[in-house]
Amino acid sequence: MSEVKRLPAAEPHLPMMMGMVFARVRERLAAEAPELRPSQLRVLEWLPPEGLTITELAECAEMSTQGCGQFVRQLDALGMVEVAVAAHDARARRVRITDRGRAALARSAEVLRACDEAWADQVGPERYRVFREVLAEVALGGAGESAVGEQSGSARGSVRPSG
Repeated sequence: MSEVKRLPAAEPHLPMMMGMVFARVRERLAAEAPELRPSQLRVLEWLPPEGLTITELAECAEMSTQGCGQFVRQLDALGMVEVAVAAHDARARRVRITDRGRAALARSAEVLRACDEAWADQVGPERYRVFREVLAEVALGGAGESAVGEQSGSARGSVRPSG
């Protein structure tokens, strides 16, 4: 059976094209860094070394506290995070990344870097650099260039831990 190259009947809009790109990224992550699903990676990559409460993490990841709590439970069961009572409030839980979580993040970052390199090869390094700058400007509302180069992840969130 031959592979069919499917193209949309309508002119592709941005969300459709982004979905196509995300599908490729998900496939590559599943093959090369299977320990985390992209949805789990989305939560884990917001954790600075000192940790965040679930509420702070949910705000950073732009999700509900309940949904974030479900991801935190999954990540805890995988040994990617540790959850403890927050020092400032016995009702709150502070989430910190573990060595296993850092290793999974590093592997995922390598896969994502390889995707960047492949796309830069496909369209040319200068066009890809401009694409990333424009995308960062649109996505981050002008905070773009400095955030795109940020590799550690510890300065990305606007929410910082309290107490």
